[in-house]
Amino acid sequence: MIEYINMAGAVYLNGSLIGSDSSLVEPLSRSWNLPRYWTLDAPLLRPGANELLVRVSGLAPYQPSLGAVTIGEPHAVRALYREANFTRRTMQMLGIGLTLGMGVLYGMFWLFRRKEVPYGWFSLFSLLWVLYSYNNVALGPWPFDSTEAFQRLNHLAMFASAGCFLMFALTYSEIANRKAHRAVFVFMTAGLATLVLSPSSVQEPLRDATVLVTLATYFVGIALIMRNAIESRRMEAAVLSLCLLVPVAAGVHDTLVFFEWLPTGIYYAPMSASATMLGIAFTLTWRMVKGMRLVEHFNVELQQRVAQAKHELGDVMRRQHETELEQTRLAERLSLVRDLHDGLGMTLSSHINTLGNRGDARDGIALWALREVNDDLRLIIESSTFDDTDDLAERLAPLRHRCTRLLEAADIECRWILEGLQGCRLGGKRGLDFLRVVQEGLANVIKHSNATQVSVHIEARQGELVLSIRDNGRGFVYESAAPAGTLAGMGLGNMQARASRLGGTLEIHSGTTGTAVTLRCPIDVSMAV
Repeated sequence: MIEYINMAGAVYLNGSLIGSDSSLVEPLSRSWNLPRYWTLDAPLLRPGANELLVRVSGLAPYQPSLGAVTIGEPHAVRALYREANFTRRTMQMLGIGLTLGMGVLYGMFWLFRRKEVPYGWFSLFSLLWVLYSYNNVALGPWPFDSTEAFQRLNHLAMFASAGCFLMFALTYSEIANRKAHRAVFVFMTAGLATLVLSPSSVQEPLRDATVLVTLATYFVGIALIMRNAIESRRMEAAVLSLCLLVPVAAGVHDTLVFFEWLPTGIYYAPMSASATMLGIAFTLTWRMVKGMRLVEHFNVELQQRVAQAKHELGDVMRRQHETELEQTRLAERLSLVRDLHDGLGMTLSSHINTLGNRGDARDGIALWALREVNDDLRLIIESSTFDDTDDLAERLAPLRHRCTRLLEAADIECRWILEGLQGCRLGGKRGLDFLRVVQEGLANVIKHSNATQVSVHIEARQGELVLSIRDNGRGFVYESAAPAGTLAGMGLGNMQARASRLGGTLEIHSGTTGTAVTLRCPIDVSMAV
């Protein structure tokens, strides 16, 4: 077995050719990474000493050389051959296939999402590395007609892939410094131009310089990625940094082999590239998955916000609809109030004035009834000018003014005490019932008590509205209501009915020292700001 022949060769046993590359002159065959194996047949062997000659054809700038030659038992040598062939051929091809697949895949990702710049640089780096790695499995200089042209392409691909890796490191580490990016472009352009335009006479020293500069460029990119991993403390960056330690070791090893400081002809950089590619692929895939998770979470949050917005919009539309209905009802109510005021109000005022001017005692009950109807009409009209958002104190103001004036006309001193009514509201019907209880209670004081003083105490506390009307009149005997059929009985019965509609209780205590009427009903209290 012969481990390798750089670049091409032929093998002779006792003067007989047993194996040869297809081209021993330019364009030379490329068997530098191709192990050879022969079984030496008995007819070719001589008794005693035998002569094995190996011809090596190569160009001086590209280190023509001969690998290890092993002679022994067929099964032992074949095992060594299989091992060498796996290392030098099979693993190289697997690495090239893996790198090509990832380069194409992430290139497609970049084409569909141009903002993900690291994907594009990684794809270009992968494809250029495939072009460079082809040198490890090629058996001839195709598509060129000379070894020098093939080697120039190989060096160009190696140097360009290092530049793309450095750009990947900059964009992956989110280094947006334009000067740094511009410096890398200038450096790569100058290097590629030098490799293309340099004469053949300087190929050997230029090749050595290219290898060192390429290795340094890779190491700079790796250093940037490791620094980013330390600063960001991201798991995917740490995994990538660990994977990049493998090509660092392989690069150092291959540099020593290239300069013949290590006695071996095996280069590990192409094989270690798989670790680099897998690490970068893991990092980019992790990054893509994180982005997808963020999108999924955003979609969920967006759906929740849309649902919330729909709910809020529904509430707004419902409130708007209720407001429009309320405005419609209010408009109808005001229209009815105007009709009552202009029609029935005028009629009642006319009859009251007519009966009052006649002075007939027999008209007293009718005059009283008309005045009661007129007062109720005024209360309805005044209550209709308010809506459900008005404070109870605002609703009480007109009634308080009118009742105070009537009490003072009857020589009854009136005192009002209002507590906790700020922000206290009642609905339209409940507010009207409450006001009529107040009106009826004070009307009874004027008509029946012969009192000289009356106090009205209205307080909202702890979800309860309490009305208390106390006078110092002569009192009366109260048994749930006054005798049925009397005007007083009708008034007290109406007060009880209104208290029931309010969901409360009405208590009446009457004696020689006066009468006390107390109403308690539940209410929603919201303090106004």
